[in-house]
Amino acid sequence: MAQFGAKRPRFAPTTATPENALPTYDATKIVTVGKLVAANLTVNNASGELYGDDGLAEKVDMFASGSLELNTDDKTDEVHAAIHGASKDTESSEVTDADGDTAPRGGLTYYKVLIRNGVRIYKGVFHPLVSAILGNDSAATKGSSITFGTSTTTFNVFRCNSGAWRITKEFTGANAEADCIAWCDTKLNAVAKVAAPVAYPAAGAVASGTEVALMCATAGATIYYTLDGTTPTTESTAYTGAIEITAAKTIKAIAVKSGMNDSDVTTAAYTISA
Repeated sequence: MAQFGAKRPRFAPTTATPENALPTYDATKIVTVGKLVAANLTVNNASGELYGDDGLAEKVDMFASGSLELNTDDKTDEVHAAIHGASKDTESSEVTDADGDTAPRGGLTYYKVLIRNGVRIYKGVFHPLVSAILGNDSAATKGSSITFGTSTTTFNVFRCNSGAWRITKEFTGANAEADCIAWCDTKLNAVAKVAAPVAYPAAGAVASGTEVALMCATAGATIYYTLDGTTPTTESTAYTGAIEITAAKTIKAIAVKSGMNDSDVTTAAYTISA
């Protein structure tokens, strides 16, 4: 097996840590830590030994804790505040690290790219419960050569209430990378949104009898629309063909697909040209 890639480290804070289950996360607060250079995991095991008859009878090694070091190209102020619990002033843009800061616990995902028997494999990695450690910082003066700086962020890795501390899954095939990304996002409750419908021709003045087509860039999505100004739902009329405009009319439409969030509402108002 050859390993030649690591990508897309993302963190989301927990919203709940239920008993005997994985945590849930606030997908609205997901941050991408940076472009991943390296991810190095160190596992600390709790060990126990039982001796009998002057020899080792039983030995148990169990996960106690872990430390995950992420090396990324950069860590923005927004990411620093999100994962370390620092504050950023919206007016001055100043980031303040203070004694009372508490790094939020959350979930962390990234994925690796492998070659096994000549086949490219994308392996998603999900740590259900981590928290960032505030590390050291350094700077160096300009010299006769250019050195690329990187950012190191270390996370404590915990066992969550389900007992899991890491979950992985491998993906192969034509859509392997996209499937791996989707799996990682799903683990952090980041469900994709369907693209909003597009009306053609565009809203405005049109000749009487013009037919308006509704299209959606998300494959397999179903479009629903209304003509009375109300917000469309899945109980509204399903789009099956062009809508004829013979008088002033406002089309409102949404697109829906199973496993994804509904699209934003598209509004297209038409009048009849003189």
